Amino acid sequence: MKAKLLLLWVILLLAMNHVYAKPVALLIGINEYQNVGQLEGAVSDVRSMQKTLVDRWNFKAADIKTLTNQEATHANILRELAALKQRSAEGDFVLVYFSGHGTSALDSHVNLPLPYSSGAFIPVDSPSPDQLGDLARQNRLSEVLIIGQTHLRPVLLELEKTRQIMVIADSCYSGNMVRSITPGRKAHFRQVPISFTSDAMMQNSSTVRPQKAAAAAYPYQQVMFLSAASDREPARDIQTSDLIALPTVDNLPHGALTDTLLRVLKGEISADLDGNGKIDYAELHQSVLQFMEGREYGHTPQRLPSLAEDTKHVAMLPLFGTGIPKGGNKVALFSTQVAVRLPAELANLKSTLEKMNGIKVVGATDQAVLELAKVAGGLELRAGSGDPIARFPDAGQELAQRLHAEAWWRNLVANARPSFNIHLETDPATQGNTFVEGDTFAFHVQTEADAHLLILNIDASGNVSVLYPQKASEQARSPARQIVVLPGKSEQERIVVTPPFGLDQVVAIALPNTPSNWYDITQINAPTAIGQPAVRGIEKLLADQQGRFAWQAMGIRTYAKP
Repeated sequence: MKAKLLLLWVILLLAMNHVYAKPVALLIGINEYQNVGQLEGAVSDVRSMQKTLVDRWNFKAADIKTLTNQEATHANILRELAALKQRSAEGDFVLVYFSGHGTSALDSHVNLPLPYSSGAFIPVDSPSPDQLGDLARQNRLSEVLIIGQTHLRPVLLELEKTRQIMVIADSCYSGNMVRSITPGRKAHFRQVPISFTSDAMMQNSSTVRPQKAAAAAYPYQQVMFLSAASDREPARDIQTSDLIALPTVDNLPHGALTDTLLRVLKGEISADLDGNGKIDYAELHQSVLQFMEGREYGHTPQRLPSLAEDTKHVAMLPLFGTGIPKGGNKVALFSTQVAVRLPAELANLKSTLEKMNGIKVVGATDQAVLELAKVAGGLELRAGSGDPIARFPDAGQELAQRLHAEAWWRNLVANARPSFNIHLETDPATQGNTFVEGDTFAFHVQTEADAHLLILNIDASGNVSVLYPQKASEQARSPARQIVVLPGKSEQERIVVTPPFGLDQVVAIALPNTPSNWYDITQINAPTAIGQPAVRGIEKLLADQQGRFAWQAMGIRTYAKP
C-alpha cells in the first residue's frame, strides 16, 4: 500500500512539474540604430509581444526581459543570453525573440547566414555598413554583431539539454533576393547590405560566402526556429506610412512576421488545424504562412528544423510548452471563397468576376487570395502576395479557368475535419518555395498518422495534375512520421526549374481510409482541365471520405535567372 502511495505521489509531482514549468523570455527590438538605417516596428513588436505573452500565454511579467533601442547593445544582449540559464530551471520553456536589422554576405569564418550556418542580428551600437565590411576583412565581426554560430549556438546547445526552446527572428538574412513586392509599391525592409569593395576580397572564398554554398546541418535537437524570411528574401517592416494599405493587428508599426504571429497568439487567426485543442509549432508556422501569403510582403516565414532534420519531432510539440492559451483555442476554419483584389483601373471587371462561382471582389487594400493588374498586352494574375501567376489577353475564358481552379481546390478540401496533420515542404527548405531557373528541388511530405498520400498540382493555366501517386507501389499507406520524397531521393530525380515561370499551387492530402476509387487515381498522368471525368474522380474520392482527411497547400514560385 505504501509503495502504491509513493508511486502515486511521484506521478503527481512529475505531472505538477510538467504543468507548472514556467516560460521565460528574452525579447529584443531595435528601431533607433546609432549607425545604420532606422526602423519603426521593432519596439512595438516587443511591447505587443510582451503584453500578449502575459495576457494570453501564461508568461509572468517578471519572467520576461526586454531590451529595446539603446538598451540592446552588443554587450547587453550577450549578457542577457548568458543569463537565460540562471533565469530558468530544468523543464522550463525559453523564448528568445529578435526584432530589428539582420544581414548577410559576411565573413564565412562565422558561417552566415542564420539559422543553418548562422547569420547576424545587428545590435544598436553596431558600426556602419562600411565599417562592418572592414571588420569582416579582419575577422572581427563577432565583436560587433550577434552571430548565431559564435554567440547563440553555445547558449542554445547548453539550454536545450534540459529545456525546450523557441527562437524567433523578425529580421533579414537575405543576400539573394529574387522575389519582389508589387511593382510601384514602396516598401521598407529589415536588411542592411554590407559592401565589400575589394575585387580580391570578392574572389576569396575563405572570406566571402559563395552564393551556392551548401547549408550545414541544423545543430539543435530541442530548438524550434522561426524566421521572417528565407535566404532569398528580405523581411518587411510595416511602418506608419504603410498602415492604410497593410493594417496591423493593433494599428501600430510592426514587422510583417510579428504582426501575423500576434494575430495567431491573440486568437484572431485560428491555428488549431487538427482540432485537438492545442497549437503545435507546425500549426503555428502553417497558419502564419497562409496569412502572409495573402499579403504583399514578398517573403516567406521559415521553420527549422526541416522535416528531414526534425528527428525528435520538435515541430509537433505544443507551442510555448503548453499549446493552450488562456481561454482555449478555436478550431481553424478554412474559407473556400476566393477574394480577388482589383485596382481602381480595373473596377469595370467587378461584375464579370463576381458572376464566377466562389469569387469575391475586394478593394485594393483588402486581404486577398489573388489580385489582377493591368499590364502591357492584357492582365496579369498574381497571388495576394504580389507574386505573378500568369498573364492573360483579357478577362475571358482563360482567366476564368484559372480562377475556377483556385475555387475548385479550396472546395475540394473545404469539408476536411482532420484528427491529425500533414506536413509539406520543399527541399531545400530555406528558399521560401522560391526557385530560379536551373535550381533543383524536391518535395518532402510527412503525416502524423498512417495514410494514403495524394499530391495535386494546379498549374498557371488552371489544369490539374497528380504528382503522387504515379505508380501502383506509391498507393500503399505511408507510415506515420515517415518522410516521402517526391519525385525521388536521388539527385537525378529532383525537379529542375525551367520555363514557363510563374506560380503553381500544390495541394497535399492524407487519407487514413482507402477510397473506393483509389486505384484509378494513377490514370491522371497529364495536366487535365477541371470538369473532365478524371478530375471528377478526384472530387468523388474526397467526398467519400466525409471530411476524414488532412491537407496542406503551398505555392511554388519560379523565376528566370536575374
